[in-house]
Amino acid sequence: MRLNNKFWLFAVVCMAFTASITAILAVIFWRQIDPAGQALLIWIFKKQFWYFFSTGVFLFAAFGFTLDWFFRFYIIPLNQLIEETRIMNTVNPAHRMNIDGSREIRVLSDLVNSLGDQYQSARHIIDQTVASARAETEAEKNILATIMAELTQGVLICDPEGRILLYNRQAKRVLSKVRSDESTNGSGESGQQSVPDGFIGLRRSIYSLIDEHLIQYALKEINQKIDQHSESVASHFVVVTHDRRQIGVETLPILDADKGFAGFALILSDITQQLERSGRMDRQFKAMDKNLRSAIAAIRSTVDLMIQFPEMETDRKNAFLGIIADETEVLSRLSRSGLGEGSYPRSRWPRSPIRATDFIATVKNEAAGITDLDVEVAECDARCMIRVDSYAMLLAIVFVLEHLKTECQAQCKRIRLTVPGNLVQLDLIWQGPPVKIETLRRWNELPVAAERKGYPLTLREVLAHNHAEIWPHAHRDKSGEACLRIFIPMIQSENPPEDVRKIPQLPKGRPEFYDFDLFHQAGQTPEIEKRLLGELVYTVFDTETTGLDPRGGDEIISIGAIRVVNGRLLHTETINQLVNPRRRVPPESIKFHGITDKMLQGKPTIEKVLPFFQRFVQNTVLVAHNAAFDMLMLQMNEKKTGIRFINPVLDTMHLSAILHPSHSDHTLDAISQRLGVTVTRRHDALGDAIATGEVFLKMIPLLNEKGIFTQKDARLASQRTYYAQLKY
Repeated sequence: MRLNNKFWLFAVVCMAFTASITAILAVIFWRQIDPAGQALLIWIFKKQFWYFFSTGVFLFAAFGFTLDWFFRFYIIPLNQLIEETRIMNTVNPAHRMNIDGSREIRVLSDLVNSLGDQYQSARHIIDQTVASARAETEAEKNILATIMAELTQGVLICDPEGRILLYNRQAKRVLSKVRSDESTNGSGESGQQSVPDGFIGLRRSIYSLIDEHLIQYALKEINQKIDQHSESVASHFVVVTHDRRQIGVETLPILDADKGFAGFALILSDITQQLERSGRMDRQFKAMDKNLRSAIAAIRSTVDLMIQFPEMETDRKNAFLGIIADETEVLSRLSRSGLGEGSYPRSRWPRSPIRATDFIATVKNEAAGITDLDVEVAECDARCMIRVDSYAMLLAIVFVLEHLKTECQAQCKRIRLTVPGNLVQLDLIWQGPPVKIETLRRWNELPVAAERKGYPLTLREVLAHNHAEIWPHAHRDKSGEACLRIFIPMIQSENPPEDVRKIPQLPKGRPEFYDFDLFHQAGQTPEIEKRLLGELVYTVFDTETTGLDPRGGDEIISIGAIRVVNGRLLHTETINQLVNPRRRVPPESIKFHGITDKMLQGKPTIEKVLPFFQRFVQNTVLVAHNAAFDMLMLQMNEKKTGIRFINPVLDTMHLSAILHPSHSDHTLDAISQRLGVTVTRRHDALGDAIATGEVFLKMIPLLNEKGIFTQKDARLASQRTYYAQLKY
């Protein structure tokens, strides 16, 4: 209830109480006198009625004016003194009071201002001392931040649930999916600017950028390596983007001080060009090999003829010698045009060593939903190793098993592992006719994981990247039995491992140069209403519109937003998007926000911007000033776009009414001035969103002092304010 309403309610109650006491005393007095005295009093009252009436009205008026004076010069100034003292003590020490009230209140406010000056002076000295002590550490942290930003490889650090805690510029460049082609909307409009198709940011899920199956398989492989006490625990896989770029990913676990799983790191490299160079080299080597074989065969056959017929005619002998000379020249040219050492690509498709027996056991487990495989290991040492992208090869084998079952009605029941020479041979065996070579060629051109848009590689590409081959085979000695035979090159397990990385382990204290406290945040999936205000992730937003009548046809022409994570505004994660409203902007609105019709030409429409905005605010609490208006603007476009915002909402106007009930002005400008927030770009969507975010962050400690700690506390308190009753 507003303070003025409380006062008048108090005044009415006091007057009613006084009138009731007066009436009771009058009744008691009336019963104590005799009839003659009562008659005399009645006569006097009738004779002097207007005198008594005027006296009563005057007394009540005097009582009311006295209460009003006391309220205005003591009660209201005292409440303002409390509120502004709280502001000085928490979020804005530079704030000073200028309160109109009684002499005692003014003296008290001057004393508080004086204490504020002393406090600010002492705090300034302390801040200088602390700043000086931190200068060296900050310099080292800045060096680390610079190194992280300028690394040629992308680096991402995630918590156990896959939420991003740290990333550098290169990671954002590699993973950000930006649709560069111009789009056309349903009404045939073209040439509009496009909007980003995905986001990378703090506390966002890495699984929205990289297929969760890839990362979970890598972590499973890492756990197996840790259990086996392998020297290298890194796991490698490749992400293929929508534009067919290949991103090599190295996964490393991060352990806490007690060797518990605290998260994982992803090291990203764009290996597209390296793979293209490798492919060109392979083609050149194959062409060279073909020419070498042809030249050697020609020389050998010529020499054989000359040996068999030593007495041949001179002309024929010269002709054969000419053939040898020509083929020798071919060999010489091939030798001169051969690829030098510097032409070899330094990196190819990332593949990790794995025991052949471990790999085949993984195949058995993953194929359990398709068939129950019996594993047969013959002539294979436990130390036999292969180097493969195990996730891709696993998808390829499961793909083959599925197509055997669905297309060939062949139920593969047995998988056999043998080692003929320097190859590892996997036989997928079933009862029935063999697979036709035409069928296998068609399978080679199909994606091994068609249901996963993030993994478009075909069977042929997976086999080629792993230097593997697959061929159909029929057993002549066993009637009715056929198999598909997969050949994979074997490596020697005695070879020393390449690029061994040790497991990162967090110390019990904070690291010297970087703050990793984000690893120890509260759980990521409790009910939002039970979360503390300081723990939530927020999106602070604002809209600019053609007018103030959403139901009358006014439209959004600009959306600005900024994310808040761990009490910080993330200025690298913002939206400042103009929107084409398909109508003219009234001149009276242009005076406020300065957005003209010309500025909106060619901008995306609300049907394209709202899906983009919904992805940006996903899994966050929305914060706005006068949020009822902005949310209604979004709601009015719900039917048109099919987008509905179900995020929890907090309104800084409501929160200001909770914190400062004695103040009547709760505009963004007034609140910013009270809390010491500088508004640089007023009536700009992003500028207002940033100012609202700074105001909101300064409100959190003030709300805590009033016993409002969680999102539910803030919501319930907001519902009791006067502004919560406003409708648009």
